[in-house]
Amino acid sequence: MAPKNSFTDKHIPIPGILWMCGATIFFSLSLTLVKYLQDQGLNAFQAVLFRQVLGVALFFPVVIAGTKLRELKTTVSLKHGTRAAFGFLGMCTGYFALNFINIADAVALQFTLPIFTMFCAIWLLSEKLYSHRLIATLVGFLGVLIIVRPGFSELNLGIFLAIASAATHAISDTYARYLARFDKLKVIMLYNFLFTIPFALLPAIIWWEPISVDLWPYLFAFGIAGICAQFCLTRSFSLADASLVSPILFLRLPIVAIIGFFAFSQMPETWTWVGAGIIILATTWMARSETRSS
Repeated sequence: MAPKNSFTDKHIPIPGILWMCGATIFFSLSLTLVKYLQDQGLNAFQAVLFRQVLGVALFFPVVIAGTKLRELKTTVSLKHGTRAAFGFLGMCTGYFALNFINIADAVALQFTLPIFTMFCAIWLLSEKLYSHRLIATLVGFLGVLIIVRPGFSELNLGIFLAIASAATHAISDTYARYLARFDKLKVIMLYNFLFTIPFALLPAIIWWEPISVDLWPYLFAFGIAGICAQFCLTRSFSLADASLVSPILFLRLPIVAIIGFFAFSQMPETWTWVGAGIIILATTWMARSETRSS
């Protein structure tokens, strides 16, 4: 199926990077809040369901305001469903990982996402594999290895869940840029919220846990942070190559490390900061190389 209006992928590096920086901040807040909520008894399926339902409730009025019904139609509904399925798996595995490993380690392991995204973008979007992107991604992954130090720490289910989250999120994120060839940003976001709800509803009902009234403010804050993160992420992928902007998510590590220290008394090891420094340097270098060549 040919894209509408002979769409040509945009590639505007600076706005794409700035939107991804916003996504990074909101994703860090969202992850911290879901960690707290799970510690209080909420499960991952409930968290995903609430986030998507709140997203529809808040976002749908914005979408329909001044929008004709025909503008919300899509010719690629199956692709929207596919993106939602992988996004759902990414959220669930990422949230479940927090039950087994601390928040900084979970984020560090999900830094494999740009590697998965790079290959997904080559396969799905026919993006080119530039040498500076590959080098930056490999150096960033070296930083992750320094943080995790395989062979020096115990392997558990949380490690594999965090990596699975990175892989499935990479597919979902790449689909977001692919869908920008056919639909507007608000349509992509709306269908993502709508299609994810059925995936989360059944398991949430089966494993439902009572929600204390005291947790509702945190639930709303989690939902809003997730919506803002999703908006910034989708906007970023609609503006710039997925393999460029994805490594910006490396910046989540120092953010969640600081939040985790104050919120959960989790003190990152020295190796975490060494690895984070390498990751940030690699990401910055890649961004500078990209803007010079654009």
